[in-house]
Amino acid sequence: MGKKPVPANSNTANKHKEKRLARKLEQRRIADGMTHVTSANRLQDIASLCKELLVYKNDDLEVEMYIQRVSDLEKSVLEWAIDLTETNMKTLYETCAWGWNKTRKVDEMTDDAAWYLIAKHKDGSLLAFSHFRFDMDFGEPVLYW
Repeated sequence: MGKKPVPANSNTANKHKEKRLARKLEQRRIADGMTHVTSANRLQDIASLCKELLVYKNDDLEVEMYIQRVSDLEKSVLEWAIDLTETNMKTLYETCAWGWNKTRKVDEMTDDAAWYLIAKHKDGSLLAFSHFRFDMDFGEPVLYW
């Protein structure tokens, strides 16, 4: 009565089992991340989560801000944002490996998942914007801002 002989391939079997477990854990992690991204993309009114932060006032300046999905943004505001991006960023993009591609940039800025934070002066003139979206990157939930 001794020990059972250990098959020569038991190490291999354990390694395969560990790999399967690791793969399942990674798939679960990615699925959990995608659940967060999907939930964020289902939000209808992000502004209600931060109302008090959407007004800026000092002695010289009063700024009102609002957050909208690209699909709800006025066409003139979207065109302004695209033009401002080209004016401010084209030269910078041209100096890097990505290069400037207006069609690709417009596609990115008008993607269904896109949100905009728009800042305007109290007189209604547009001042600034930020474009953002919730997404996955290398298996991680991210906020591209």
